[in-house]
Amino acid sequence: MNSFEADFGRRAEFYTFAPESLDEAIPDYDILREVGKGSMGVVYEAKRHTDEARVAIKLLPPSLTLTERALARFLREAELMRKISHPGIARVFDVGKSGKLNWFVMEFVDGQTLGERLRVGPLPVKEAVRIALEAARALHYAHSHGIVHRDIKPENLILRSDGGVSITDFGLARETGTGSMTESGAIVGTPMFMAPEQVLGERASVGARTDVYGLGSTLYTLLAGVPPFDGPTAQAVLKQVLEKAPAPLRRHRGDVPTTLRAIVHKAMERQVHRRYASCAEFADDLEAFLDGTKVQARLPSAFERARRTAVDRPIVTGLVAITIALSVTALLLLDRRREQRIANQLQEAELLLRRASGTRDALGQELDADERRRLLDQAIAQAGRIASAEDAAPAWFLLGRAAHLDRRYAQAAAHFDRAEAVYGRTSTELLHYRIDCLRHLDDELSRQRLLEDLQTLLDQDPGRRSRALVAAYLLDIGEKLDGQPRQEVLASIDSILPNVEDDADVAISRARLTALRGESSEAIALIRDARRDWPRNPLVQRAAARLFEQLGLPRESEDAAEIARILDPEAREDPKPQSVDIGAMGGFLETVERLVRGAREASSQESGPADEPNDETNSPDGRDQTR
Repeated sequence: MNSFEADFGRRAEFYTFAPESLDEAIPDYDILREVGKGSMGVVYEAKRHTDEARVAIKLLPPSLTLTERALARFLREAELMRKISHPGIARVFDVGKSGKLNWFVMEFVDGQTLGERLRVGPLPVKEAVRIALEAARALHYAHSHGIVHRDIKPENLILRSDGGVSITDFGLARETGTGSMTESGAIVGTPMFMAPEQVLGERASVGARTDVYGLGSTLYTLLAGVPPFDGPTAQAVLKQVLEKAPAPLRRHRGDVPTTLRAIVHKAMERQVHRRYASCAEFADDLEAFLDGTKVQARLPSAFERARRTAVDRPIVTGLVAITIALSVTALLLLDRRREQRIANQLQEAELLLRRASGTRDALGQELDADERRRLLDQAIAQAGRIASAEDAAPAWFLLGRAAHLDRRYAQAAAHFDRAEAVYGRTSTELLHYRIDCLRHLDDELSRQRLLEDLQTLLDQDPGRRSRALVAAYLLDIGEKLDGQPRQEVLASIDSILPNVEDDADVAISRARLTALRGESSEAIALIRDARRDWPRNPLVQRAAARLFEQLGLPRESEDAAEIARILDPEAREDPKPQSVDIGAMGGFLETVERLVRGAREASSQESGPADEPNDETNSPDGRDQTR
């Protein structure tokens, strides 16, 4: 008699075997040690004789094989796992039986379960999100092959030694579209992580969103350090799952951002249709959170939470309705106070930023560099608090303008991107600022985005200021070209520039264009006229200094440069001409000319010409257009 057969009948409970006692039953493997017990068997580490590979062998103890349902579930887990191959799911290699002993061989995952990791304490926020993201992608792969896990929890996720995550224990999994192993109505799963539809035995509702709930509960646990529900008995926990929402994450941990709390809340919605439609959507929001981009999840308002409570608990609906009626006014007042508080804080930050960008205080006293630095830091801190707490678009926009003033162009562009994402749209003012940032960045992505923003700006607002900005950019490019490419760019500039006489930007661009064409005398006359018309404009003086130097007039160049320094002692550097992609430039010129031509055709049907409207948008570089 085999050593393991002697135990048959002596125990009806869950038990294990010494590794050496299994060598005869499973001769192709050396059983090294027991590594754990799952809900459906005992797992051993083993070595395969053929190639010395480390594997894991899962056995169903003989006492459990006495139940046909348990045996069928065990064999079904092996069959399901053999159908899928994914880096985030432990693979099954072989299935076997020896006497009354059933087993299957699977990939050995070297690491620790998240349940074991949680004994140390909660995980860092980004690490927890990364783990959930990898698990969500793996689960979506399983779902796309018709397999639902139904028992996602920290103990079934292994944090591998290489930092990755593997999903194990598909003992409760089933294929979608097949009969359930629980037709009798038995509840399967782990109470703390079970979705309400599992608790209620609603087989038709158990699917991919059930695993979304389990993974959401697992992420909650990784962040909070405790499961979403707990109680003295399984029945007490199941009652909470059906009737209560988990304690807010911020009660356990204050550093979890609002957007992440919204993601966890959406994944753990009690109503199936309110959750993410798939683990792929769940993963997309987790990835967006890590990237700092917009997520689709939103925390429900106080009113929405009250409404859901009334619907889910009809017995107390009347009392809830009375409570809501009495609370609505108070809530509205609180919301208005909150909005007013945010508006006041933004106004204060705006004032600080304006003072930091000027040279004198409210009493006309000159501000030194240290004082302007202090004001700018205060503006950034004030707007940063609002952006972090409320994710308010005006706060992100103000942070972008502050970084732009501080000449941190890459960071400024990122803040403008966030403001645009929260707004859900762009604006002419935002485009002007971001274009100025991108002109200072000479990497491939910035050059591509600059062309896109310039086209969007012309499409939204083809007025004089937008066209002058595009012309200035093309002039920068024209300086780096020669031959036919330069002539094509110069021809486009000539068609783009507004035909106006009272605009300093246009005057500068016309002088530069004339100089690039080699008409030196005419260019000198134009820039001298501009200096006469706008003597207090530092941009005109700086442009004149550069042109005079290029055209061989050093004395006038020094004079203009000195006046520019007096008018603007801390002038920002001018953007250097970017690298040129001739292929992309040809398509860009065609698009720009089409947009300008369309604007002219539209203006011909209206009362005034396209070049007449006055632009009220604030200038990113604080240009003074006064004569």
